[in-house]
Amino acid sequence: MSIKNEVTEKSTNININPKKSTGNDLFDNIIGYEDIKKLFFLSFESQKPIHVLLVGPPASAKTLFMLGCMKLDRSYFTLGTHSTKSGMVNYLFEKRPRYLVIDEIEHMPIKDQTVLLSLMETGIIAETKHMKTRNTQLKTWVFATSNATNHMLTPLLSRFMVLHFKQYNFENFQDISIHMLGQEGIGRDIAAEVASQVWHKMKSKDIRDCIKIAHLARSKPDVNWIVETIQKYSKASSFTAKSNN
Repeated sequence: MSIKNEVTEKSTNININPKKSTGNDLFDNIIGYEDIKKLFFLSFESQKPIHVLLVGPPASAKTLFMLGCMKLDRSYFTLGTHSTKSGMVNYLFEKRPRYLVIDEIEHMPIKDQTVLLSLMETGIIAETKHMKTRNTQLKTWVFATSNATNHMLTPLLSRFMVLHFKQYNFENFQDISIHMLGQEGIGRDIAAEVASQVWHKMKSKDIRDCIKIAHLARSKPDVNWIVETIQKYSKASSFTAKSNN
């Protein structure tokens, strides 16, 4: 199983835009998908919000696109699983973001999906608390990812431009890993070794595993030792050990 998503380690909701991005650097970490990158840029430039949903299995570049969107000025990021806890609706009222970025939207509670539907359909959000109602109108683009869509409201799904992703093959995985790690100062030989070990030995297709392991390794033997240690103390390994006792 892949190492925990580094996005969730930082926060369940992040407002990242210390500097307004020029736009050209948003998706530098993503190899290929030039047509989808172009669709995103067309959406950014549209006078009317065009919302985009990326659907596909883990390790299919979906989250990388969301990380790119987080560089946009006036952007707000949240996980679908934490939208209520993180106060997404309050943030919409108080900060009025131009871009709302949601990872794993299929896990968003129905109540929040309903608020999102209204925002995307009319630009209006409303909330009633303690017998008091508040409402406001926003012009907000919504960009989201989902592993599947069966838990999403059908009317909400219909408001998105839905793009389906396929999982990487090993060649794609290795090329992307080398590219991303190279941008972080990791040598090509170590990057290639990390990608190979993560894919073949850990049976993981998550590039974020490569990033974490590469920053710990100083040599190819280091990579092998780190992977073996992770496997030794993985949940599956612990279960096997208990079964043998």
